[in-house]
Amino acid sequence: MKTETNKIAIFGGSFDPPHFAHIDIVKNLMRRFDKVIVVPSYISPFKAEGDNAAYRYKLCKKVFEPMGAEVSRYEIGKKSVSYTVDTAAYIAKKTGGDLYCVIGSEELLRLCEWHDIDRLKMLVTFYVVKRPGFEPGKELLAALKKRKIKIKWAAFDGVDISSTRIKIDSAFGLTNRFVPDEVRAFAEKYGLFDPYGKYVRGLYAYGLKEKRIWHSYGVAVAGSTLAKRYGANVNDTVIACILHDIAKESNPNDYADKIDLSAFPAPTVHSPIGAYIAKHDFGVSDEIAHAIYTHTTGDDDMSLLDEIVYLADKTEMYRNYPEVYYFRYLCEQNKDYAMYRILDEVNKYKNENKDARDTEMTLRAIEKYKKLCEGCEPPKMPPREPIAAISETNGQKTKKVKQPVITIADETKFGVKTIALAAAQELDLHKGRDICMIDLTGKTVIADYFVIASATSTTAVKALMNYVEDRLKKQFDIDPAKRDINSEWIALDFGGVIIHIFTEKMREFYNIERLWSDGHNVEHYED
Repeated sequence: MKTETNKIAIFGGSFDPPHFAHIDIVKNLMRRFDKVIVVPSYISPFKAEGDNAAYRYKLCKKVFEPMGAEVSRYEIGKKSVSYTVDTAAYIAKKTGGDLYCVIGSEELLRLCEWHDIDRLKMLVTFYVVKRPGFEPGKELLAALKKRKIKIKWAAFDGVDISSTRIKIDSAFGLTNRFVPDEVRAFAEKYGLFDPYGKYVRGLYAYGLKEKRIWHSYGVAVAGSTLAKRYGANVNDTVIACILHDIAKESNPNDYADKIDLSAFPAPTVHSPIGAYIAKHDFGVSDEIAHAIYTHTTGDDDMSLLDEIVYLADKTEMYRNYPEVYYFRYLCEQNKDYAMYRILDEVNKYKNENKDARDTEMTLRAIEKYKKLCEGCEPPKMPPREPIAAISETNGQKTKKVKQPVITIADETKFGVKTIALAAAQELDLHKGRDICMIDLTGKTVIADYFVIASATSTTAVKALMNYVEDRLKKQFDIDPAKRDINSEWIALDFGGVIIHIFTEKMREFYNIERLWSDGHNVEHYED
């Protein structure tokens, strides 16, 4: 006969550092399980964070024990590579309960590769928390079912926060909004969670301009996401992405007697020089140096790390050429096809603009990926969701509310800027702060205008959303085609106009104006 305490959730991870997404998961687990055991790893099979294990364990106790969770030092105490199967066997013997191993949906992509998965699947049911951008396909789910791996989907979604992103942001000097104050203070006191700062400082030391440094930031963020998707070493990926353009301001003549640059035309010569600098000045591995070496030209012998750095460089968040939205989609769907299309497109563009980059390496790469994609059905990017399903809470029930689509005729009838101005005026009337409009005409297919405003609190964010929706409905008889709702950031998609309402802290963090400004297309409403 089972005891009352029989459903046990094991929530393992590096917790490097513990952040609000972890806290949200534990809160939700506490409502659904009899016991929650948080297990910080010593060294994950997929990472290498053993050096600060004692600090991470202390932080986990500070953060999670007051919530009622147990924090286990089982893996920390082993001081060796941590395998979930061993932890599950230990907890099963100790508790005798029904074990659920809590994982993010991104882990499903490599679950079959976990150590001794056939024994582990007999010990646990995998309790899967959906993560934005990591939706498993039917083939993957079928493969897991065939292996008789038990999966139960969590009744809640994960918050889109990444430990890697926190560390990247810290390295580039962005204020960390995603960890509790006690974690931030602890990290500052002991100098934790900043493995990439020295590489960013190197960018400044080598004279990179501010715009180039923020490009490197975008590449690091994109690269870390792709690395997780395809199972590459995330740490190596981030380092390569940060350093990929370090030689942009270097004089090739200074390296002519050190490196053979003959295979690289002028626009690409910073790649081999950057690889040399990364290797000799920063002591990076040969694998990281090679990813920097091939990031402009490609080649026919690229490793997974090489491919990810190449793709991240061409599709990072600050790129806004017309094809980039489709290329980002390809990166999520089919890496090899993304490589082929982007290599071919970049090469055509440079030749058409008399900025030839068709090195032998590039041509070999194009031919290789073309062959890999023979017979491949090109992924078709789905159209923007015409009808959004928005959850509205009514007591404990949740209902889906469908909103009508805005047609091009609607936008043409009133004028996109007229709609943007009306939204800005309504935001101003109700004490929205620092209101600006960004003219995106001809720059992106996302929208023609962004309207951005700050609010003093999360309550004010939602109130401003309601005021704007009411105003545009009454004046133009239009509703948002889609709402993206977060307590600190709401985006209302009216087709040609997208309205962003932030708390001040969240707006400072994302800084959309910096992303989309070209120096003259941002108009402050009070002007």
